[in-house]
Amino acid sequence: MPDLGWLSDPTVFAVNRLDAHSDHVCYRTAAEAAAGRTSLRQSLDGPWQFAWSPNPAARPADFWREDAALTGFGTIRVPGHIETQGYGQLQYTNTLYPWDGRAELRPPRVDLDHDPVGSYVTFFDLDEGLRGQRVCVSFQGVEQAMYLWCNGHFVGYAEDSFTPSDFDLTPYVRERGNRLCVEVYKRSSAAWIEDQDFFRFSGIFRPVYLYAKPAVHLEDLWLRAGLAEDNATGTLAPRIRLSGRTAGAAVRCRVEDPEGFALFDAPVEEGDVIELAGVQPWSHETPVLYHVTLTLTDASGAVQEVVPYDVGFRRFEMKNGVMCLNGRRVVFHGVNRHEWNPETGRAIDAGDMRAAMAVLRKNNINAVRTCHYPDQSLWYDLCDRNGIYMIDETNLESHGSWQKLGAVEPSWNVPGSLPEWKDCVVDRARSMFERDKNHTAILIWSCGNESYAGEDILAMSRFFHEQDPGRLVHYEGVFHNRAFDEISDMESRMYAKPWEIRGYLESHPQKPFILCEYLHDMGNSLGGMESYVRLEEEFDQYQGGFLWDYMDQALWHTDALGRRVLGYGGDFGDRNTDYNFSGNGIVYADGAEKPALQEVRYWYSDPAARAAQDRENARRAAAEDARLAAAWQARRPGLLAVTRGDGNLGVRGDGFEILFSVSEGGPSSLQIDGIEWLWRAPRPAFWRASTDNDRGCGFPVRSAAWMGADAFPRYLGMEVLQKDADGVTVRYRFGVDAVPGAAAELTYTVEPRGALRVEARYHGTAGAPELPAFGVRFQTFAPVAETLWTGLSGETYPDRYRGGVFGCHSETPHVEPALVPQDCGMHLQTRQVTLKQRAVCGRTAAALTLVQTDSPFAFSALPNTAQEIEAAAHISELPVTGRTSVTVLGAVRGVGGIDSWGTDVEDAYHLSGETDHRVSFRILLR
Repeated sequence: MPDLGWLSDPTVFAVNRLDAHSDHVCYRTAAEAAAGRTSLRQSLDGPWQFAWSPNPAARPADFWREDAALTGFGTIRVPGHIETQGYGQLQYTNTLYPWDGRAELRPPRVDLDHDPVGSYVTFFDLDEGLRGQRVCVSFQGVEQAMYLWCNGHFVGYAEDSFTPSDFDLTPYVRERGNRLCVEVYKRSSAAWIEDQDFFRFSGIFRPVYLYAKPAVHLEDLWLRAGLAEDNATGTLAPRIRLSGRTAGAAVRCRVEDPEGFALFDAPVEEGDVIELAGVQPWSHETPVLYHVTLTLTDASGAVQEVVPYDVGFRRFEMKNGVMCLNGRRVVFHGVNRHEWNPETGRAIDAGDMRAAMAVLRKNNINAVRTCHYPDQSLWYDLCDRNGIYMIDETNLESHGSWQKLGAVEPSWNVPGSLPEWKDCVVDRARSMFERDKNHTAILIWSCGNESYAGEDILAMSRFFHEQDPGRLVHYEGVFHNRAFDEISDMESRMYAKPWEIRGYLESHPQKPFILCEYLHDMGNSLGGMESYVRLEEEFDQYQGGFLWDYMDQALWHTDALGRRVLGYGGDFGDRNTDYNFSGNGIVYADGAEKPALQEVRYWYSDPAARAAQDRENARRAAAEDARLAAAWQARRPGLLAVTRGDGNLGVRGDGFEILFSVSEGGPSSLQIDGIEWLWRAPRPAFWRASTDNDRGCGFPVRSAAWMGADAFPRYLGMEVLQKDADGVTVRYRFGVDAVPGAAAELTYTVEPRGALRVEARYHGTAGAPELPAFGVRFQTFAPVAETLWTGLSGETYPDRYRGGVFGCHSETPHVEPALVPQDCGMHLQTRQVTLKQRAVCGRTAAALTLVQTDSPFAFSALPNTAQEIEAAAHISELPVTGRTSVTVLGAVRGVGGIDSWGTDVEDAYHLSGETDHRVSFRILLR
């Protein structure tokens, strides 16, 4: 009988659960297989009756009985999380366990006073194709522990949220009127080893289906495909396990090439090795798959099942300390990927997976790590077809049991070397291996993530090595416990600095090096990617890495003001929480690409493609410089009229007028063809809004004086330097009270050729804190509808600009939708930018053009000031002012990306407050 004691017993993780098996689909006939629709499966997805309880004592304990009334039950969608459908508490936390500070627990204990329970009930009749046969049920993913009943009979129990749990219903199922009941517990001993950095959900979140086993059934298959040293001869060694009336049963194997030509078609038995000449090797560049069809017949020769599967022929091995695919060194240009959808959390569908694959292909990503659990099977199919190399990772993370607030303290680490946890974690490895072993894309098995190291994880590694010598084994955690270095075939680290990696590679190591996680893409990030890619060009044993990570984890919800917004940790009343630390994707939670992806696309392309882009950028930039110089020389001088007032110096020319204000500390008016462009006088720009990486390394604290200086510079006076037919020059001086000794000046020159030349100079001082930026900032009187610039495409920063394509580009001024607003929208190496205002009909009503003088500049045009962005916790909190904040910079700090919790930007991308800086540009007045 079921026992609640199982929840806190790590030795009980499966009761009556069927053995794990491959993810093949059985069809009744060849026609079904060709159509991709099997009569041997019946989906149970859809609405189920449901009751939520805060703890086991409050649950409807007898709901599983056939005659139990379902009073008080509502409905819930399966697959789906309980918490995303209005029940229980949404919570995001990284390493601390969700109950930290609320329950004093140590593994494997569970707080049964706070262990929510979901009671699920569904009713079904068997489809015609399942009747009269053995019937099983498959739960593809249930978080976190489940008890199962069918028609009033207890069937089984299972843990492991991310691999299938199958049960035999044959003794209990009827053709009609079946009642299936599932009790799902949010917490069990499994919670101690499912401490991944993600939202903590529960429920039946992956598909559920029934499947029939005919009189003889293909339970499991392993199509062990290999490639000989000649890279042209493929081998196929099928390993097949049958059940039922196996006497006299036979399996026929047909192998077809991509054009449908049969390379082999004959019966096969255990131990057979099929040799195929002239195959095309599988790789990222050529993901060629061959179609295998297994036809199972009974003793009379009648077809019982048809099983199709696509395989690729490849050879993955370690050669002289270097990982090689088909004899050639492989470099992983990878990304980590959590399953995510902003509406449904980890309950994703085929559309989500196909959209993710499109992003990978577009941006030259050739590898993925299934962080930190096995994904849905369709994702592996997509990786097979698209040539995406995979690290397939076991559902194991116990981060909070050995690392507390950043300090390594493994005194009560699990699983460690504790014998009571060993079978549990090895079972997780086995479940993943058995399901996924046929997928060509998987090159490496991973023992899990951030769980320290010990005998139990070593047993997992040995399991993988014993079962599958054709793949390697990965585990990063040995970095923290070198006594178990045997676990991992490669040196794997997270967020190692480029210079640390160099130190390892120069030591002539035995193992190759990969970064299982690198370049933490939190908010505006991914600066410094070049330093990592250069390592792969210098060291054969540096074999790439996996960006962290694919998609921001955030959920659509309605905030306190009734707005539909993306929420992160803390927005749901969840405590403890790690707030927006889940926003690390190269795409936003809604799937939109982040600006930094163009840098990924560049550095993940091959060196020849990068060199070609660099040459073309240089050619276009030189041509634009020449064009602008010629255009300036071709401008005809005009007459200037100067009017001296008591508080203003007015300058008029052909179609323009400028008022240089004494009291305002700059030009208070700039009108072109009667259109006013300035809200207030420009000011020196000392600050850009801090990024997640800035905050993580303490930069805003160290340099906070510049935020005050940016908002409140001390105006020291105005002087007229020139006032004649050759032009009018006015200089405004500013002091920085928060940084004694520092100063700035803005100089404006009205030139007869119809331009206002603006020059900003910063005078550094010893001991001044590091600057975020320096230049000029002004706000437009009316909003800018479009910016059109000539320079590098997209958003670029000093440590993230190589992916930009030189040309003419446009955008609508906007703040990038990072989970927490931060600096964005910078454009380096700009030669010219035009700010356009639109009339009601959509036509351009006015335009203001800024051009380079002696060198390119950086600019941003945002609907909010740096201070407004700094003050907002969500993009929905940014005010609508009807103005655009335009910043023109001569220097700006990089964004960094090595990590988001302590490491600063690389040395070359700091901006000293002790040295001088300047920027100069022209505003065309006609």
